[in-house]
Amino acid sequence: MITLAEVLASAPMSAADPRLCSNVPGTLARVVRWVHSSEVLEIAPLLRGGELLLSGGETLLALPAGEQLDYVRSLAGRNVTALAVQTAGRVAPLPDGLIAAANESGLPLIELRAVAPFVDIAEAVNRRVVNEQADAHLVVDDISRRIARQITDRGPHLPTILGLVATGLAAQVSLAAVDGLPLGHAGSAVEQQGSMAVADIVVGGQLAAQLTLRSPSPDPFLLELAADRLSGILALALAQAFRPTPAQVAEARLLESVIEGGDPADVRRMWLQSGLQPGHGAVVAVFRTPGRGEVNFSAVERALRAGGVNVKSHLRDGELVVLFALGPNNARAAREALIMAAREAVGGSDICASFGPNVVDGLSAHESYVEAREILGLDMPAVGQVLDAMEFLGRRIFGAVPDPAFLDLYVRSSLGELLEWDRKHGTDLLATLVCWLGLGCNTTASAATLNIERQTMHKRLNKIQELLGGDPRTSGRLFDIHIAAKAAANGVAGSVGT
Repeated sequence: MITLAEVLASAPMSAADPRLCSNVPGTLARVVRWVHSSEVLEIAPLLRGGELLLSGGETLLALPAGEQLDYVRSLAGRNVTALAVQTAGRVAPLPDGLIAAANESGLPLIELRAVAPFVDIAEAVNRRVVNEQADAHLVVDDISRRIARQITDRGPHLPTILGLVATGLAAQVSLAAVDGLPLGHAGSAVEQQGSMAVADIVVGGQLAAQLTLRSPSPDPFLLELAADRLSGILALALAQAFRPTPAQVAEARLLESVIEGGDPADVRRMWLQSGLQPGHGAVVAVFRTPGRGEVNFSAVERALRAGGVNVKSHLRDGELVVLFALGPNNARAAREALIMAAREAVGGSDICASFGPNVVDGLSAHESYVEAREILGLDMPAVGQVLDAMEFLGRRIFGAVPDPAFLDLYVRSSLGELLEWDRKHGTDLLATLVCWLGLGCNTTASAATLNIERQTMHKRLNKIQELLGGDPRTSGRLFDIHIAAKAAANGVAGSVGT
């Protein structure tokens, strides 16, 4: 465990004359798991948490205050340990607005007042981090060997196995079924200010249990490593006690067929064996994480099952595929309620998701699954975000057009003068048009969305209508113009915007 206080006291960092600008409780005790330097403003999704991020500051400090706040919030949302910004050679120190944003977001902010090679800081700290992580791997390897020997010599006795884990990690260990019922416990109670790691235990594609590790140490690395590595061993131990019922086996096979697009007759048979009603519709959602390591899907699955809809799920290659069987009445409303429940469940987590469209017959659920996966690939959501495939229909249609030049011809014919005006005058009337059309031609709502005055919105619309040759609402071409505008805004048509 390497704390921020140790990093600040190190020789390479001291040479940069660091000054702690923020006032975030517990700053110096924060653990540094890696030092990374980058000027990329969209770096947050690529970080795992625990990093000390070094920035030259030029790009960041050139941003408007609102965008600086967004940047700081994005780092805080990824649990970055601290942000260090170099101000050497600049007349002014770090702006008060940036410091206030750091305090508001809980992100420690450090000013580097002298020039020091970032590579020296990163090399010195990361060398220590690697050595500490190597020691952690040795600890987990030893625990794994002890558990394997226990299973080989005396069988998968859970209390003994959990005791080995608790002793080896000096941690509190608990194992619970998916419904929350306890399966085992070992180790002394740990206060809340320590660290915690959670891992799902999967047996035969089914969530069988959840492993929770708690330690007094504020550094979660050892626990996360242990949870990741030991989940597989505990799955072997649980396999003899966890006997899937025929319905659970059918459920796993049903989801595999939905994923693979199996034979309809086989899907029908497994649909019925899983206890689902014939003739019911379905929608499929895919949950995943853009990060690395094990993901705790158990809490998400419990939240989704609480809605009263028949839920079938399957873990495959780190993704949770969930099939919801929908009754013949109010399927659309049921889907909207599920999306809301999913958004609430993944909020603040490392998980993102996508819902495919409804299918009238659950035997066609593969089509919903394909669309859910396509949407995740089309626009990878941020963590804690759930996408709705129905909001991407236009982009999916554009993607299915084999010849982009075909779209380009119609886009130019419909919007050529407007696009040329934007190009010559540096305006973005196209974005205004797309927003206005997307909000049902509601001028007030469009002005609020674009954060402009109603008068400004009216002026833009007047110019747009002039360039389009009239009001789209009365020209009989509203649908055509909306399609052309969406294609142009998404850059789908070949030469649009060039």
